[in-house]
Amino acid sequence: MPLSVILAILGVIASLLMTIVCQKRKDLRLILIAYINTTIGVVISAVNDIFTPDGIGHEISRIFFILGSILLFTSIFKEYFQTFHKGDRILFRGVSKMIGGVIITSNLIFTISLEILIISFCLVSAFMSFRLAIKKKAFTNAFLGISLSTVFSALLLTIIESLGVNEMRLYALGMDIIFFNMLLVTAIITLLEQKLKITETDKIYLKDKYSHELGNILHTISLSYELIKIEDQEDNLYEELDELIKKKISEASDLVKFIRSL
Repeated sequence: MPLSVILAILGVIASLLMTIVCQKRKDLRLILIAYINTTIGVVISAVNDIFTPDGIGHEISRIFFILGSILLFTSIFKEYFQTFHKGDRILFRGVSKMIGGVIITSNLIFTISLEILIISFCLVSAFMSFRLAIKKKAFTNAFLGISLSTVFSALLLTIIESLGVNEMRLYALGMDIIFFNMLLVTAIITLLEQKLKITETDKIYLKDKYSHELGNILHTISLSYELIKIEDQEDNLYEELDELIKKKISEASDLVKFIRSL
């Protein structure tokens, strides 16, 4: 089985998992589209390897890989500036236009190699992902950073190979394998992270709910105590109120233990 077929299978599974995640996480839509573009690219490459090894499939697949890397960069760039420059929309738009201008200028005027441009995207995206991971303590960003680092390494090795160092081809293929495995792992981590966030939300809801109930219990105890202080109470009422206070104190104690366990 050609390597591209294995990578295509990994890409399809990763994209399906990310699609499930995006049912709840709308903020990851751009990353999902990047996953889909990358998967389409590797599927085209696999079909090309099986049916027409000398066809133009690899050139077409490169277009989807480039789109995927740009989308991934855009998504991380947006999250980065929303995190570190929250509310500074003017700055965000300004930097976006500047990057767009650099891309156009690089391609039309200076004709910088496309691989160099994508390498730059991957390197900057990896840096932003790692910084976001440290800031937010988010595993998704950390694994995205690792994925982008492998892309950077694979492209760099490919460029070195194109300069005549054929020994780099094997290492570049190894980086491709690591990259698609990391895409799959990132999708799984994102899915697990989402489940943990839902669990944490449930915990917060339960804490609020039981804290409210605890407040009601304490209020009942306070009223019962005020009634006991009235001297002309009948003995049977006094005993009932005393039992009620003991019961409510016991309930309050159990609730406190439960809340602490959340």
